Amino acid sequence: MGTTSSPHSLDLDLSTLRSKTSTGATSSCYGYSNAQGHIAGLMLGDSIKMLSELPSDVFNVAVTSPPYYWVRDYGYAGQIGHEDTVDGYVNALMSVFDEVKRTLHPEGVFFLNIGDTYYSGNGQPHGRDPKCASRNFLRTKVRPVDMSGWDIPKKSLIGVPWKVAFAMQQRGWTLRSSVIWNRVNAFVEPTARDRPYRQYEFVFMFSKSRFYSFDRSKLVEEDVWNIPIERSRRNHNASFPAELVRRCIEVGSPPSGHVLDPFVGSGTTILTALQNHRNAVGIDMSDEYIKQVTQLMSAEGFELVQWHNVESHLRKPSKSWQNWKGNRLNFRKPGTKR
Repeated sequence: MGTTSSPHSLDLDLSTLRSKTSTGATSSCYGYSNAQGHIAGLMLGDSIKMLSELPSDVFNVAVTSPPYYWVRDYGYAGQIGHEDTVDGYVNALMSVFDEVKRTLHPEGVFFLNIGDTYYSGNGQPHGRDPKCASRNFLRTKVRPVDMSGWDIPKKSLIGVPWKVAFAMQQRGWTLRSSVIWNRVNAFVEPTARDRPYRQYEFVFMFSKSRFYSFDRSKLVEEDVWNIPIERSRRNHNASFPAELVRRCIEVGSPPSGHVLDPFVGSGTTILTALQNHRNAVGIDMSDEYIKQVTQLMSAEGFELVQWHNVESHLRKPSKSWQNWKGNRLNFRKPGTKR
């Protein structure tokens, strides 16, 4: 495996990394390896375009939490979550998830964490959230969900997660489970004076095909997962916890299997995958987030590698695949002998 230099400075900028890792065709892709020989890839750019550069049928499991509909502002043009309509948002996600499906192994699974949004229809900005800087745009910006004229009553919960789930089914995904993530230490909502606070989110489990691989023995809980929010994790206000990612990758991939996150944010999926002996690729449009994750990689002592090493690694199935308990060929029907 051809490594380049091994930087450990936290003040590296992305242009430096590009010059060291670029192969010409994919100048915004950065590869890393750790001491155990596992590979991580980071891709800066639009998720659809970056996914299109990845090989088909390679990832055992995808785990992601996309930007929610008009909940935060990540500070760049073209961000998913700022569409004029809910249908526009759902369609934008479908375009990404079509590519996720292509890159998933034929027996792969996809865990999608997604939250909901309220339709206010009050014609003015929603108000300030002092605990979340990325929500402060709500003070001045009139969002589509603030405008009147929708076909549902004002103050209604929109039902975005299920709209996404139903659209996924129409695209051929099998919806196998709707896991409730009970965020046991979730913030109270100071503006919610006439309804319960939102203490949970959905984690939908989709499979690419009817028959897929899944290690039930690694389930910690069934379809209600009690996992605390991780506060102030790497300067990202909306990161999901490492424990949630760990559960997804352990049931959905063998040791040394391949993990994908098309909205990698602060890098929770990448780092959790490496810590649990998997390979991973993460994508994000934000220079800030990609730079942050590359700095973390350097701080952990990971070696920079050429991007073709990442792709080559992804094309090779895990050596544990055949004997992995979750491989569907190793499933035993009740009442049958091994």
